[in-house]
Amino acid sequence: MKCPPILIIAFNRPLHTSRVFEEIRKTAPSKLYIAVDGPRPDRKDDVVNIEKTIKILDSIDWDCSVQKLVNEYNQGCKIAVSNAISWFFKNEENGIILEDDCLPSPSFFTYCAYLLEKYKDDESVMHINGVNFQKGKIHGKGTYYFSKITIVWGWASWRRAWNKYDIDMHGLDSFMANGLYQSVIPYEKSYNEYWRPYLLKSKAGINDAWDFQWMFTIWKNNGISITPNFNLITNIGFDDSATHTRGNDERVANKPYKILNERIQDVDVLIVDSSADLFLFKRLYVNNRTLPKRIWRKIKHILKLP
Repeated sequence: MKCPPILIIAFNRPLHTSRVFEEIRKTAPSKLYIAVDGPRPDRKDDVVNIEKTIKILDSIDWDCSVQKLVNEYNQGCKIAVSNAISWFFKNEENGIILEDDCLPSPSFFTYCAYLLEKYKDDESVMHINGVNFQKGKIHGKGTYYFSKITIVWGWASWRRAWNKYDIDMHGLDSFMANGLYQSVIPYEKSYNEYWRPYLLKSKAGINDAWDFQWMFTIWKNNGISITPNFNLITNIGFDDSATHTRGNDERVANKPYKILNERIQDVDVLIVDSSADLFLFKRLYVNNRTLPKRIWRKIKHILKLP
Protein backbone atom coordinates (compact mmCIF):
# COMPACT_ATOMS: atom_id res chain seq x y z
CA MET A 1 0.00 0.00 0.00
CA LYS A 2 1.36 3.40 -1.01
CA CYS A 3 2.60 5.52 1.87
CA PRO A 4 0.60 8.73 2.41
CA PRO A 5 2.36 12.10 2.44
CA ILE A 6 4.35 12.64 5.64
CA LEU A 7 5.01 15.81 7.61
CA ILE A 8 7.98 15.64 9.98
CA ILE A 9 8.17 18.42 12.54
CA ALA A 10 11.60 19.04 14.05
CA PHE A 11 13.52 21.58 16.07
CA ASN A 12 16.85 21.24 17.88
CA ARG A 13 17.29 17.50 18.51
CA PRO A 14 19.36 16.00 15.68
CA LEU A 15 19.88 12.63 17.41
CA HIS A 16 16.15 12.08 17.86
CA THR A 17 15.43 13.38 14.38
CA SER A 18 17.94 11.00 12.78
CA ARG A 19 16.22 7.95 14.29
CA VAL A 20 12.77 9.04 13.15
CA PHE A 21 14.07 10.05 9.74
CA GLU A 22 15.68 6.65 9.26
CA GLU A 23 12.28 4.98 9.66
CA ILE A 24 10.80 7.42 7.16
CA ARG A 25 13.62 6.57 4.75
CA LYS A 26 12.76 2.87 4.99
CA THR A 27 9.18 3.48 3.89
CA ALA A 28 10.31 5.97 1.18
CA PRO A 29 7.24 8.20 0.88
CA SER A 30 6.76 9.92 -2.45
CA LYS A 31 5.87 13.18 -0.69
CA LEU A 32 7.70 14.54 2.34
CA TYR A 33 7.08 17.82 4.13
CA ILE A 34 9.71 19.15 6.54
CA ALA A 35 8.97 21.82 9.13
CA VAL A 36 11.67 23.17 11.45
CA ASP A 37 11.23 25.94 14.03
CA GLY A 38 13.87 28.65 14.37
CA PRO A 39 16.36 29.20 17.19
CA ARG A 40 15.39 30.82 20.48
CA PRO A 41 17.08 34.21 20.96
CA ASP A 42 18.77 33.22 24.21
CA ARG A 43 20.07 29.82 23.07
CA LYS A 44 23.14 29.86 20.84
CA ASP A 45 23.23 26.06 20.89
CA ASP A 46 19.89 26.05 19.03
CA VAL A 47 21.58 27.43 15.92
CA VAL A 48 24.11 24.59 15.82
CA ASN A 49 21.59 21.86 16.61
CA ILE A 50 19.04 23.15 14.11
CA GLU A 51 21.70 23.19 11.39
CA LYS A 52 22.56 19.57 12.23
CA THR A 53 18.87 18.66 12.18
CA ILE A 54 18.29 20.26 8.77
CA LYS A 55 21.35 18.49 7.37
CA ILE A 56 19.88 15.14 8.44
CA LEU A 57 16.53 15.96 6.88
CA ASP A 58 18.24 17.02 3.65
CA SER A 59 19.83 13.57 3.20
CA ILE A 60 16.98 12.17 1.08
CA ASP A 61 18.25 9.37 -1.15
CA TRP A 62 14.99 8.15 -2.71
CA ASP A 63 12.64 9.53 -5.35
CA CYS A 64 10.61 12.03 -3.38
CA SER A 65 8.86 15.37 -3.72
CA VAL A 66 10.08 17.54 -0.83
CA GLN A 67 8.74 20.79 0.57
CA LYS A 68 10.35 22.65 3.47
CA LEU A 69 9.14 25.22 5.97
CA VAL A 70 12.05 26.53 8.05
CA ASN A 71 11.37 29.40 10.44
CA GLU A 72 14.03 32.10 10.70
CA TYR A 73 12.99 32.90 14.27
CA ASN A 74 11.53 30.72 17.01
CA GLN A 75 7.74 30.63 17.05
CA GLY A 76 7.26 28.14 19.89
CA CYS A 77 5.22 24.96 19.94
CA LYS A 78 1.78 26.53 19.68
CA ILE A 79 2.38 28.58 16.55
CA ALA A 80 5.18 26.64 14.85
CA VAL A 81 3.47 23.24 15.04
CA SER A 82 -0.07 24.38 14.24
CA ASN A 83 1.18 26.48 11.31
CA ALA A 84 3.19 23.53 10.00
CA ILE A 85 0.16 21.24 10.10
CA SER A 86 -2.04 23.87 8.42
CA TRP A 87 0.62 24.29 5.71
CA PHE A 88 0.72 20.52 5.24
CA PHE A 89 -3.05 20.11 4.87
CA LYS A 90 -3.27 23.13 2.58
CA ASN A 91 -1.25 21.03 0.16
CA GLU A 92 -2.55 17.52 0.91
CA GLU A 93 -5.98 15.92 1.39
CA ASN A 94 -4.65 13.60 4.07
CA GLY A 95 -1.40 12.49 5.61
CA ILE A 96 0.80 11.46 8.53
CA ILE A 97 2.31 13.79 11.12
CA LEU A 98 5.45 12.79 13.02
CA GLU A 99 7.34 14.94 15.49
CA ASP A 100 11.05 14.40 15.96
CA ASP A 101 10.68 12.17 19.03
CA CYS A 102 7.94 9.85 17.75
CA LEU A 103 9.64 6.72 16.45
CA PRO A 104 7.22 4.77 14.23
CA SER A 105 6.84 1.05 13.75
CA PRO A 106 7.12 0.03 10.08
CA SER A 107 3.47 -1.03 10.46
CA PHE A 108 2.42 2.50 11.44
CA PHE A 109 2.63 3.69 7.84
CA THR A 110 0.48 0.91 6.35
CA TYR A 111 -1.97 1.22 9.27
CA CYS A 112 -2.40 4.94 8.55
CA ALA A 113 -2.61 4.43 4.80
CA TYR A 114 -5.39 1.87 5.18
CA LEU A 115 -7.45 3.92 7.66
CA LEU A 116 -7.00 7.23 5.84
CA GLU A 117 -8.55 5.61 2.78
CA LYS A 118 -11.26 3.66 4.60
CA TYR A 119 -12.60 6.60 6.60
CA LYS A 120 -11.83 9.42 4.18
CA ASP A 121 -15.51 10.30 3.71
CA ASP A 122 -16.68 9.72 7.29
CA GLU A 123 -16.91 13.17 8.84
CA SER A 124 -17.19 11.75 12.36
CA VAL A 125 -13.71 10.19 12.24
CA MET A 126 -11.23 13.04 12.62
CA HIS A 127 -8.00 11.60 14.01
CA ILE A 128 -5.93 8.39 13.87
CA ASN A 129 -3.79 7.69 16.96
CA GLY A 130 -0.53 5.78 16.68
CA VAL A 131 -0.01 4.92 20.35
CA ASN A 132 -1.64 2.40 22.67
CA PHE A 133 -1.21 2.48 26.46
CA GLN A 134 -3.63 -0.29 27.39
CA LYS A 135 -0.98 -2.54 28.97
CA GLY A 136 -1.77 -5.39 26.60
CA LYS A 137 -5.56 -5.19 26.91
CA ILE A 138 -7.28 -5.85 23.57
CA HIS A 139 -10.62 -4.16 22.93
CA GLY A 140 -12.86 -5.87 20.42
CA LYS A 141 -11.84 -8.08 17.53
CA GLY A 142 -10.37 -5.39 15.32
CA THR A 143 -6.86 -4.07 14.86
CA TYR A 144 -8.19 -0.78 16.22
CA TYR A 145 -11.06 0.70 18.21
CA PHE A 146 -12.78 4.09 18.41
CA SER A 147 -11.99 6.57 21.16
CA LYS A 148 -12.69 10.06 22.45
CA ILE A 149 -9.08 10.44 23.55
CA THR A 150 -6.77 12.17 21.10
CA ILE A 151 -3.01 11.59 21.36
CA VAL A 152 -0.60 13.26 18.94
CA TRP A 153 2.51 11.11 19.32
CA GLY A 154 2.46 9.98 15.71
CA TRP A 155 -0.92 10.46 14.07
CA ALA A 156 -2.78 10.97 10.84
CA SER A 157 -5.78 12.94 9.67
CA TRP A 158 -7.56 14.60 6.77
CA ARG A 159 -7.82 18.16 5.47
CA ARG A 160 -11.59 18.00 6.02
CA ALA A 161 -10.96 17.51 9.75
CA TRP A 162 -8.03 19.91 10.22
CA ASN A 163 -9.98 22.69 8.47
CA LYS A 164 -12.11 22.80 11.63
CA TYR A 165 -9.09 23.44 13.85
CA ASP A 166 -9.61 26.51 15.99
CA ILE A 167 -6.51 27.74 17.80
CA ASP A 168 -8.58 30.31 19.73
CA MET A 169 -10.96 27.63 21.05
CA HIS A 170 -14.21 29.49 20.37
CA GLY A 171 -17.10 27.98 22.30
CA LEU A 172 -15.01 26.59 25.15
CA ASP A 173 -16.71 28.73 27.81
CA SER A 174 -20.21 27.57 26.89
CA PHE A 175 -18.92 24.04 26.43
CA MET A 176 -17.85 24.08 30.07
CA ALA A 177 -20.72 26.13 31.49
CA ASN A 178 -23.54 24.22 29.82
CA GLY A 179 -22.39 20.75 30.82
CA LEU A 180 -21.55 19.66 27.27
CA TYR A 181 -18.28 18.43 28.71
CA GLN A 182 -20.13 15.63 30.47
CA SER A 183 -21.54 14.30 27.22
CA VAL A 184 -18.07 13.92 25.70
CA ILE A 185 -16.32 12.22 28.61
CA PRO A 186 -19.20 10.58 30.53
CA TYR A 187 -17.24 9.58 33.60
CA GLU A 188 -17.21 10.76 37.18
CA LYS A 189 -17.12 14.52 37.69
CA SER A 190 -13.67 14.35 39.23
CA TYR A 191 -12.37 12.70 36.05
CA ASN A 192 -13.87 15.39 33.86
CA GLU A 193 -12.25 18.10 35.95
CA TYR A 194 -8.82 16.83 34.93
CA TRP A 195 -9.04 18.48 31.51
CA ARG A 196 -10.47 21.82 32.65
CA PRO A 197 -7.22 23.62 33.63
CA TYR A 198 -5.40 22.43 30.52
CA LEU A 199 -8.16 23.61 28.21
CA LEU A 200 -8.59 26.96 29.95
CA LYS A 201 -4.83 27.63 30.09
CA SER A 202 -4.52 26.79 26.40
CA LYS A 203 -7.33 29.18 25.51
CA ALA A 204 -5.75 31.90 27.65
CA GLY A 205 -2.38 31.39 25.99
CA ILE A 206 -0.68 30.33 29.21
CA ASN A 207 0.28 26.94 27.75
CA ASP A 208 2.53 27.00 24.70
CA ALA A 209 0.47 24.18 23.28
CA TRP A 210 -1.42 23.43 20.09
CA ASP A 211 -2.77 19.93 20.83
CA PHE A 212 -5.39 20.77 23.47
CA GLN A 213 -6.96 23.00 20.82
CA TRP A 214 -7.05 20.06 18.43
CA MET A 215 -8.63 17.81 21.03
CA PHE A 216 -11.29 20.44 21.75
CA THR A 217 -11.90 20.88 18.02
CA ILE A 218 -12.66 17.17 17.76
CA TRP A 219 -14.87 17.18 20.85
CA LYS A 220 -16.96 20.18 19.89
CA ASN A 221 -17.55 18.72 16.43
CA ASN A 222 -18.66 15.41 17.95
CA GLY A 223 -15.69 13.71 16.34
CA ILE A 224 -13.88 10.54 17.32
CA SER A 225 -10.38 9.12 17.07
CA ILE A 226 -9.08 5.71 16.04
CA THR A 227 -6.67 3.95 18.40
CA PRO A 228 -4.67 0.83 17.48
CA ASN A 229 -5.03 -2.25 19.68
CA PHE A 230 -1.23 -2.51 19.54
CA ASN A 231 1.29 0.23 20.18
CA LEU A 232 2.79 1.54 16.92
CA ILE A 233 4.83 4.52 18.18
CA THR A 234 7.72 4.71 20.64
CA ASN A 235 8.23 8.14 22.19
CA ILE A 236 12.00 8.56 22.51
CA GLY A 237 11.84 12.16 23.67
CA PHE A 238 11.68 11.89 27.45
CA ASP A 239 14.90 13.65 28.39
CA ASP A 240 16.33 17.05 29.30
CA SER A 241 16.27 18.22 25.68
CA ALA A 242 12.47 18.01 25.55
CA THR A 243 10.05 20.92 25.73
CA HIS A 244 7.13 19.12 27.39
CA THR A 245 8.34 15.59 28.19
CA ARG A 246 11.23 16.05 30.59
CA GLY A 247 11.94 13.22 32.98
CA ASN A 248 11.00 9.61 32.37
CA ASP A 249 7.37 8.60 32.73
CA GLU A 250 7.58 4.80 32.68
CA ARG A 251 3.90 4.52 31.78
CA VAL A 252 4.36 6.08 28.35
CA ALA A 253 8.06 6.70 27.60
CA ASN A 254 10.04 4.39 25.30
CA LYS A 255 7.25 1.83 25.05
CA PRO A 256 8.13 -0.84 22.46
CA TYR A 257 6.13 -0.85 19.28
CA LYS A 258 4.61 -3.80 17.47
CA ILE A 259 5.09 -4.90 13.88
CA LEU A 260 1.78 -6.10 12.45
CA ASN A 261 2.19 -9.22 10.35
CA GLU A 262 -1.50 -9.85 9.84
CA ARG A 263 -4.07 -7.94 7.78
CA ILE A 264 -5.81 -5.02 9.42
CA GLN A 265 -9.09 -6.23 10.86
CA ASP A 266 -11.91 -3.71 10.74
CA VAL A 267 -14.34 -2.85 13.51
CA ASP A 268 -17.93 -3.94 12.98
CA VAL A 269 -19.61 -0.84 14.45
CA LEU A 270 -18.51 2.77 14.66
CA ILE A 271 -19.02 3.28 18.39
CA VAL A 272 -16.57 4.62 20.96
CA ASP A 273 -15.21 1.92 23.27
CA SER A 274 -15.93 3.59 26.61
CA SER A 275 -14.30 0.80 28.61
CA ALA A 276 -11.00 1.36 26.81
CA ASP A 277 -11.20 5.11 27.33
CA LEU A 278 -12.03 4.71 31.00
CA PHE A 279 -9.08 2.33 31.52
CA LEU A 280 -6.72 4.79 29.87
CA PHE A 281 -8.23 7.72 31.72
CA LYS A 282 -7.76 6.07 35.10
CA ARG A 283 -4.25 4.90 34.27
CA LEU A 284 -2.83 8.08 32.79
CA TYR A 285 -4.98 11.03 33.73
CA VAL A 286 -6.34 10.40 37.21
CA ASN A 287 -4.88 7.80 39.56
CA ASN A 288 -1.27 8.44 38.61
CA ARG A 289 -1.38 12.22 38.74
CA THR A 290 -1.70 12.70 42.48
CA LEU A 291 0.70 15.20 44.01
CA PRO A 292 2.84 12.68 45.97
CA LYS A 293 3.43 10.52 42.88
CA ARG A 294 4.33 13.50 40.74
CA ILE A 295 6.83 14.62 43.37
CA TRP A 296 8.31 11.12 43.62
CA ARG A 297 8.76 10.90 39.84
CA LYS A 298 10.53 14.26 39.92
CA ILE A 299 12.83 13.10 42.72
CA LYS A 300 13.66 9.90 40.85
CA HIS A 301 14.53 11.91 37.76
CA ILE A 302 16.78 14.31 39.65
CA LEU A 303 18.60 11.54 41.52
CA LYS A 304 18.64 9.30 38.44
CA LEU A 305 16.97 6.47 40.35
CA PRO A 306 15.54 3.46 38.44
